[in-house]
Amino acid sequence: MTFLHQPQTESGHTADSVLAGLDAQQREAVTAPVGIVVVRAGAGSGKTTVLTRRIAWRTLSGTADIEKTLAITFTRQAATEMRTRLARFELDGRPTIGTFHAIARRLMLQNLEDRNRRAPVIVNNRSSLMSSCMGDDAKHGGVMDMLSAIDWAHAHMIAPDAAASALTSAGMKVPLPALRFTEVFKTYEQTKRKRGVIDLNDFMTSVVTEAAKDPRFAESIRFQYRHVSVDEAQDMNPLQYAFLKVLLPANPDVFLVGDPNQAIYGFNGADKDLFDSLPGFSTGANIVSLPSNYRCTPEIVKIAVDSLAKDGQIADAVSKRPSGAVVRLERCATESAEQQLITKLVRRAYSSDRTWSDIAVLVRINTVADGIRDQLIAAGIPVRSSRRGGAWARAVAAATSLTGRDELATWAADILDTGEYTPDDADFQIAKLVRDFLDAHRSGGVDGRTFGSWLVTSADIAETDGVEVLTFHAAKGREWSYVIVAGMEKGLLPHRSARTGSARSEEARLAYVALTRAADELVVTWTDQRNTKSSGPSPFLPSVTTSVPVIDAPPEELRRIARQRPQRDPLEVALEEWRLQKARVGRMEPNGILTTTQMRNIVRDKPTTEEAVAGLTDIIFARRYAAELIQTINSALGR
Repeated sequence: MTFLHQPQTESGHTADSVLAGLDAQQREAVTAPVGIVVVRAGAGSGKTTVLTRRIAWRTLSGTADIEKTLAITFTRQAATEMRTRLARFELDGRPTIGTFHAIARRLMLQNLEDRNRRAPVIVNNRSSLMSSCMGDDAKHGGVMDMLSAIDWAHAHMIAPDAAASALTSAGMKVPLPALRFTEVFKTYEQTKRKRGVIDLNDFMTSVVTEAAKDPRFAESIRFQYRHVSVDEAQDMNPLQYAFLKVLLPANPDVFLVGDPNQAIYGFNGADKDLFDSLPGFSTGANIVSLPSNYRCTPEIVKIAVDSLAKDGQIADAVSKRPSGAVVRLERCATESAEQQLITKLVRRAYSSDRTWSDIAVLVRINTVADGIRDQLIAAGIPVRSSRRGGAWARAVAAATSLTGRDELATWAADILDTGEYTPDDADFQIAKLVRDFLDAHRSGGVDGRTFGSWLVTSADIAETDGVEVLTFHAAKGREWSYVIVAGMEKGLLPHRSARTGSARSEEARLAYVALTRAADELVVTWTDQRNTKSSGPSPFLPSVTTSVPVIDAPPEELRRIARQRPQRDPLEVALEEWRLQKARVGRMEPNGILTTTQMRNIVRDKPTTEEAVAGLTDIIFARRYAAELIQTINSALGR
């Protein structure tokens, strides 16, 4: 389609030039008529390219107002990538781009300001709050299970009175007897209101509720955002779906991009069927498919498609790249042998034309990642990590305690402008984020509390450099040149908790996601034995190897490091005893509860909040064990 008198940017971009380099299906998606557009974009098909080009093309063709354009993502990283790509077109104006939580927070604060009401802040320590609501029941554990159950209910927009039965019907765990669960759920919600704090899900709940009660508020939202796009739309849960419908008028202008084959968040409330169920999809939607995979070699695409086929699912994906290296399938005798093999493979993969950041090791669960990460570090290989330690938590606490704009600005200046801190210091990094926050909020009242909420929902936080070791879920939307998918075996994939057909199907899609993160080379490993238990290859693997790789003995330096033991102190002893107790209850290895590295970091930083514990371990561990862990630390230190 060609337009006469096309708008043109200073750099010479026009609507036609935006289409340069797109294939036929991508062009069809970008230039689709205004209305409901559903793009089924397979892995590596260029969905971010299509989404950003759609915004640029609509703007330059004169069919959309850039200032009234909204793009919703699921991650900050995706939002940042979209902003970066759109900036290249030098459009006259900027769209609003952010996560579901960030956009909902903005709209909620806007509504509260219009009504002269004070904004609540995100709860600082959910486990502590829940412990107080549970009373004596918290002594027996289950704090994190309660929070997970409540989060699931929030995602499904289920009231406390109906939550227990809904959880049971869905095959989910109800941590307490039904009546007591309902009572604690209600107490938790009441306590949040009394303290003026909210959960992340409350942002969207507030917008959905207020829009239903106040048509003027709903109309103001739709006037503000007339053109809406959603990335990874297959991952919407019912609450996010309801939030999206609030944004859309009777005749919506909406562009949805997603891939049902990458729907992997069912455990968290996501429903891939929502991708197809917005009113009008069956009759009025323009549906475009993007089957071409420009990321992966044909060999990688084949093994990924085959993994889905093992569960009876079909992926319409065709590699557009030349043939590459054969996908390696490596059988290991034990978890230790697997860790050593991975270290060797990572060292070999690093070369003059491939940096450490081009390499990733992907795992199903964090406990597998911990051992691999420790082995790589011991071998002198830099490991990239987004986990934050106690210094980060303390810097955040200092900033969020400040009472106004002037105090925030002064605190940041004292750190950034005096030369006493380096860019690696947590205080320096938080101070830079404070300045970013103040630059983004030049008008209106701000303080440490509002900065804290912004940090949770909107800030782009850089990570350290090196090889990445992360879970399949965390790898979603990412890609690397060289990928090792570790632990692809029975009990891990499908995970032993996947007891239903739908859960097993989601595990197959999870395998597909992990395998398609690799662009050039892919290695898949599994073990015959893990944590003293027999395992064996995942049923999603199309074929297996029978040869057990020979692992080189570690050099003397590695043996020396392995023999070293950190100096013990009372806190370390207490943590070790706590870890052993939890391992016995769970009938698992102590390292599966808390790795030695994590324990050393906890001894060093002595965390006092759930967030600080999450920074030293992971969010799943923190949700389950933070309250108990902090109590153990306090007892050992006599505080």
